[in-house]
Amino acid sequence: MMNRKSHPSSPRWSSWLYTIATAIYRKRPVWMVSFATSEASLSEGLRAACASTAMLALGDVLHDPSFAWAAIGAFWTCLADAAGSNRARFASMMGFALLSTVCGGLTAFASAAGTGYAALALLVFTTLGAFGRIWGAATSQVMILAATACVVMVDRPMHDPRAGMAFLAVYLAGCLFAVALSLTVWRIHPFGASRSSLRGVYLRLADVALDSARLLEHRASVREWATHAAQFRADARAALERSRAALARVPVARTDAGQTYDTLLALLTDGEALFAYLIAVSGASEKVPDDAWRVKRAVRLLGAIGELLRGIGVAANEARWARLADLQRRLRRLAGRLETALMEPVKLKSDFELVDFAPLHARPEPWTASAARLTTRAWATLKANLSRQSVGLRHAARVGVTTTTGFLVIRALGLPFGYWATMATLLILQPSIGATWPRSIERAAGSIVGGVLAAAIGYAIDSPLGIALAVFPLVIATMALRPVSYSLFVLFLTPTFVLVADFATPGANELAFALTRLGNNVLGCVLALLATFCLWPTREKIDYRAYLTQAVRANLAYLLAALASPRASEKNMERLRRAAGLGSNNAEEAIGRMRLEKLEDSMVDTVALTVLSLLRRMAGTATQLRLSATWRDMHDELAGWVAATSADIDAALNRTLKPVQRELPARDRLTSLEADAVGELARMHRLLTERMREVRG
Repeated sequence: MMNRKSHPSSPRWSSWLYTIATAIYRKRPVWMVSFATSEASLSEGLRAACASTAMLALGDVLHDPSFAWAAIGAFWTCLADAAGSNRARFASMMGFALLSTVCGGLTAFASAAGTGYAALALLVFTTLGAFGRIWGAATSQVMILAATACVVMVDRPMHDPRAGMAFLAVYLAGCLFAVALSLTVWRIHPFGASRSSLRGVYLRLADVALDSARLLEHRASVREWATHAAQFRADARAALERSRAALARVPVARTDAGQTYDTLLALLTDGEALFAYLIAVSGASEKVPDDAWRVKRAVRLLGAIGELLRGIGVAANEARWARLADLQRRLRRLAGRLETALMEPVKLKSDFELVDFAPLHARPEPWTASAARLTTRAWATLKANLSRQSVGLRHAARVGVTTTTGFLVIRALGLPFGYWATMATLLILQPSIGATWPRSIERAAGSIVGGVLAAAIGYAIDSPLGIALAVFPLVIATMALRPVSYSLFVLFLTPTFVLVADFATPGANELAFALTRLGNNVLGCVLALLATFCLWPTREKIDYRAYLTQAVRANLAYLLAALASPRASEKNMERLRRAAGLGSNNAEEAIGRMRLEKLEDSMVDTVALTVLSLLRRMAGTATQLRLSATWRDMHDELAGWVAATSADIDAALNRTLKPVQRELPARDRLTSLEADAVGELARMHRLLTERMREVRG
């Protein structure tokens, strides 16, 4: 048995902070759509901080405030970095550097020519920037950041061509410095993203084990176990899918280099096996009898397993392979002990397969062939979106019109630093109402707290060098927390921009800067929300009933296969288990997006939520059957009832069958797990027939 003191890599304060962050994540409001603490990237934060701070320090040495723009360019270039091969990263970062310099320069020169020319330039470039969404996330990120540069530079009109070109040269130098730093001195390890994602997987698995221990210790109710299944399993499945994607993106040249890639694949496969094991363990823990010794032993073992899983995640992230092997051996010993403490014995299997996995990258092709293929695909996508029915085109038009309108309003009112409002509008607006709502609230909340932080820092620092040093940790936090939460990203982005603006305008009032940014951010949020509801409003086309039907079919198939013969084909059973988990996740996410449309729960009916909860229980029962040490073949009466009831459920999903009452198999002829499966199938049939009555009524 292990205790906390035997984990030097997991000090008590670290566990305490992680517990707090996890509690915040679990209790976050519905509009805070993202809060994944395991996805923080310190390496990206340090890289962006070094690039930005170096430009500010150089500006301080040269006594040239314009180097604040070089720092901004370096920061934006790091934001534009696309994950993947060095070729893709170079293309995204260099593409942004050149695009933002050219388009931003044209906007600044247009601004000097007059408000009308400036508005026209903004309309063109922000529309094109938003339209880049049709070509995928990487292209969208580059183009929307380039549009952001235009929105910011419009407030710096260039009347003198020579001075303007010198300014653009300084800005471009900051961008190029970030590119060079990212691809030479400060290169991101090719397996860094994969190791980090696996750390996230094992942290989520640890959460499952530790929360199961908590529920078992407090003898939780059925409702509490259902909540555990819905929250923790969904997070673990999502983490596993992110890790699959990260490993699939590893460049093919690296997949054959040494044993690192094979080790990471093995860790992912073990993660899938452990996830199935913990699902079965949580189901067995719910049935542990009121035996004080048995409960105490199971709680202690589950807690130790949770701590070991955290240790494995840390060791994988730090590539400490020797420690990793030792932790895995201890984990299997604890799993063997836990088997004797549970009422329903569950075995940890080691012969799982990583099904439905294929790397995204083929063998590297010549850059000319790659460019030709990408050009053909981009042209086909463009033609498909040149219609009034295109959501991408409507979104681009909405962004262009709203951002330009905001610019004209700000120019008419003479607001200082008005680009903060137009930048907020540009970055908040999303294609649908449900996506814009939470983003605007998160930005407003982050700006309020960030403004207070900026004012406090500004009062404490009054020198350019001090500002440069203060920006360093702020940029680290901004970049590191960007994938964690948009609110936290904006919170640290606010003081960063305020201090950089202070560097470019020495002697200014920091409090005034903070309040100005806050007011302009609120104005940008209001404009974005007005445009979302008034300019070609688009609601997400979510038919949650279709997602629910798919989830029911997937979970039903998994449970039926587990009842029939869970040992027939491990590969097929694993494929069914993954499909069941993804089906439940997709249905839950669809209902979550519906909640975001109006930030309330009233649109989601009770039957749908009950079905989702029951699906998690069905998947748990199926996994217990699969890993149970006491499984047996179904007898004829049970097999006939299961076949007939599953056919009734399938017919109910198609709305073609009248409600039918079937007599349940004799209870004394069923094992505990078989009785659970029968009860779940019968309840599912009853819920679906209730749904049919509502639809027909």
